[in-house]
Amino acid sequence: MKYGKMMKGIGVAALALTVVSSCIVGGTLAKYTTTATGQGSAIVAKWAPKFSDESGTEYSNETKVELTDTTVSKANKVTSKRVAPGTQGSFGVQVSKEDTEVAFKYSVKIGNLSAGWPENLKFYSDDTYNTPITATQENGKDVYLVIPEATMLLDASTTTVSKTVYWKWPFETGVGESAVAESDKKESELGKKDEAGRSMSFDISCVATQVE
Repeated sequence: MKYGKMMKGIGVAALALTVVSSCIVGGTLAKYTTTATGQGSAIVAKWAPKFSDESGTEYSNETKVELTDTTVSKANKVTSKRVAPGTQGSFGVQVSKEDTEVAFKYSVKIGNLSAGWPENLKFYSDDTYNTPITATQENGKDVYLVIPEATMLLDASTTTVSKTVYWKWPFETGVGESAVAESDKKESELGKKDEAGRSMSFDISCVATQVE
């Protein structure tokens, strides 16, 4: 009799435990859920620094700046499209940030002067030819800083920086009769060469780099 009551009690307890467990499981599975989706986007800032001549024609690898095109007129004294002692002129370089959406550093250099370049033909930063552009050395070669490194900021009011480069080949160079004679001799020898030997060239290097 006692045994039967005990078994009946165990059965009731087991049933109660089952009900409690079911409630717990049921409570765990019942929950609110919400799902939402969105979309991200970005536009890359435009990179378009522009280097051009004084007329606004953009520089490219095919651009040629000919000193003969800017020679001061020497009517009936020097053939057109030629340079010689006594000629002078200029050309322009412009840097623009108009279409660029990041700040950048920039510089303009003249370098890689060809062999046989006239010693007395110099570049100047002023139209009075009193301030020559001093050559610096890069990799053992002369480089002329037309525009030393500067920064173009987005919040600056200036959108374009212009620089005129002047050049001049003095008619006579040297102090004293001996020095003048020596200079005349070198320049005369250059003028006697064939056209290939009289053809000179130089590079204009325009570099823009984003500011970090």
